[in-house]
Amino acid sequence: MMDTGSIRRYVAVAALVLAAALQPGAARTHDRSQWSTVWATAMMQSPLPPSAIRPATLTTPTLNGQTLRQMALLSAGGSRIRVRLSNTFGRQPLRIDAASVGRTVADGAAGQLDPASLHALRFDGRADVVVPPGAVRYSDPLDLAVQGGDTLGISLYVAGTAMPSTWHQDAVHDNLISTPGNYTAKAAMPVAAKTGDTLWLSGVDVQADTPLPVLVTLGDSITNGYRSTPGTASGYPEQLARRLREQRPACRAGVVNTGIDGNEMSGRNDGYGPGEDMATRFGRDVLGQSGVRYVLLLGGVNDIGETTSALRPQGRTLDDRTVAANVIAAQKEVIAKAHAARLRVYGATILPFEGTQNAYSEAGERARRQVNDWIRHHAGFDGVVDFDAVVRDPAHPARIRADFDSDDHIHPNDKGYAAMAAAVPLSWFGCRQ
Repeated sequence: MMDTGSIRRYVAVAALVLAAALQPGAARTHDRSQWSTVWATAMMQSPLPPSAIRPATLTTPTLNGQTLRQMALLSAGGSRIRVRLSNTFGRQPLRIDAASVGRTVADGAAGQLDPASLHALRFDGRADVVVPPGAVRYSDPLDLAVQGGDTLGISLYVAGTAMPSTWHQDAVHDNLISTPGNYTAKAAMPVAAKTGDTLWLSGVDVQADTPLPVLVTLGDSITNGYRSTPGTASGYPEQLARRLREQRPACRAGVVNTGIDGNEMSGRNDGYGPGEDMATRFGRDVLGQSGVRYVLLLGGVNDIGETTSALRPQGRTLDDRTVAANVIAAQKEVIAKAHAARLRVYGATILPFEGTQNAYSEAGERARRQVNDWIRHHAGFDGVVDFDAVVRDPAHPARIRADFDSDDHIHPNDKGYAAMAAAVPLSWFGCRQ
């Protein structure tokens, strides 16, 4: 006879399996192994209206009978893949007229693919797909063996005119827009423009012989890898994924990055930054990833810094206790949601940022220390990585170390991100000693 806890676990797993089976575009075969997301990015709305800290409206490039080729660095491998397209913030149906996937050629021309690996993508057996407003669609499963560290080029052809309303700002690498034409079947394509954004493409899943657990890193620009060297995958989640691959077979996990530049932990601090706050988007950006088992949360610096920047021109000072309490409340919400979904949730302390233009204040520093004290001693995370201690200057703890500083005094450089990745315990992810 099952005990009460076992019954609850059985019901929860059954509900998740049923939900996965009902996902639009999900595989209709009864595979014994599950899907795992090994690359993802967090989407937000476009156009993005101005705010107190962002005077200009942000918009996406317009496509007009062109092919968009976007790059996805896989954190782990498998024998089959599927691609996820998102129209989450769209008000009109999204029509993609053709799509393909192939491995990029190492040290080749930008966006050039290995012809032997180039395959058309199908959606319910069709070459084209229409994604309804607010929805996502998966491609049909494709037999394509991939490894962690492979970069896929995913090409989307739009025959008409489209301005994407669902996007990720700052991919930390270049994606490519062709001259007019459908180049989805071509290993190389003529490039009319480059964009640093990701449009509509929100995830890549793999299927392996045995289930692959997935870590979702949830955060802001520091998680997204802002000010790391573009095109080198030097953000801390990407370097952590590399660490895990180097420890195979003792370690086996995928890592996906759902950071958004300027994103806030809480919606209670006036929401100056782009994207829905982390507590709100948890359901989509964490629970929406296939095979998720772990979450690593780093958030709160923008609640402090962006509020400070917005208040400064008014001659007002940040209320450190209120802002800290809002960040803590939002982190508690994430912890509760993660545990309700039976995920392991790990926390990270907020990095120091004294010297940052407009964003730093003594009141903000007090708020940061209040939040960090709570994270270290009271939060109830399943584990804590002290990124503050890793990157701070021992002689001046409110500042980031000079050799870890990207020169804006808030974002690490490649070396700083490497130190963060090295500080994350691999035992959290079931790595055998």
